[in-house]
Amino acid sequence: MKLTIIGNGYTAQFLAESALESGYEISIITRNISNPKKNIHYLNFFDSNNVEKKLTNENVISTVPFNEEGLDPVLKKYKKSISLNKNIIIYYSATSVYGSGTVDEETIPLPKYERGFKRLSCEKEWIKTNSRASIFRISGIYGPNRHPMVKYLQGDNKVIVKDDYVSNRIHVEDLSSLTIQFIKNNCTEKILNISDQNKISNYDAIKFVCNELNLVSPKVIKYDPKKNSQMLKSFYEVNRTVTSKIINNNISYKFKHPEYKFALLDLTKSLLDND
Repeated sequence: MKLTIIGNGYTAQFLAESALESGYEISIITRNISNPKKNIHYLNFFDSNNVEKKLTNENVISTVPFNEEGLDPVLKKYKKSISLNKNIIIYYSATSVYGSGTVDEETIPLPKYERGFKRLSCEKEWIKTNSRASIFRISGIYGPNRHPMVKYLQGDNKVIVKDDYVSNRIHVEDLSSLTIQFIKNNCTEKILNISDQNKISNYDAIKFVCNELNLVSPKVIKYDPKKNSQMLKSFYEVNRTVTSKIINNNISYKFKHPEYKFALLDLTKSLLDND
């Protein structure tokens, strides 16, 4: 019942909380130990001796993305320790490794943009390092204080709209809960797509929230590739629908937030209540 999380960002915070609730002893490996939480053991990323012991002997989840060189910084420093681990190992990747269309875990990755190629390269390196590693390909993560209604309530009601484009998302609470269920059940699947299963456009979800709460209507900004950054292009010019055979058939996970528009409504209400 020991779990080591590499990285201490937004997702790791929720993941640690979910693991604690399930009775796990939690360690977080991070370069910056700031705002430490109760009942969590923190290790500095460069504390080699202690980190090596954790990465060799405990369940491990890496939430760390590739670095500026496109390499995985965890494997760059602790590859040998990871290779010796016989527990559950999870690498958080992204659905950017896929191309357009409807995809599932059996779909061959066909990234179109650089960040997808780099993610795929890191995936291969984790599997090469330890054949027990499971790759979680995760859609856009949203949750408390990380969703489009945050800036909306600050006065920015512009919403980019591209015809026939539908985003793929996952609530951070579902990502965390599903991950812990995967570990508790000793699952062994190598590839897992994590995305909610009910699709709706960003505009339609925001419009729904605005109608429910009597907020100013969203202002449509038509997507124009000539006026958008490479990062935005990598989102809007690859139109994919992410599905999961594993979640539906093998894990039988029940989503806490299956409908994005209702989750977004609840998150918006929470923001308004806290003002």
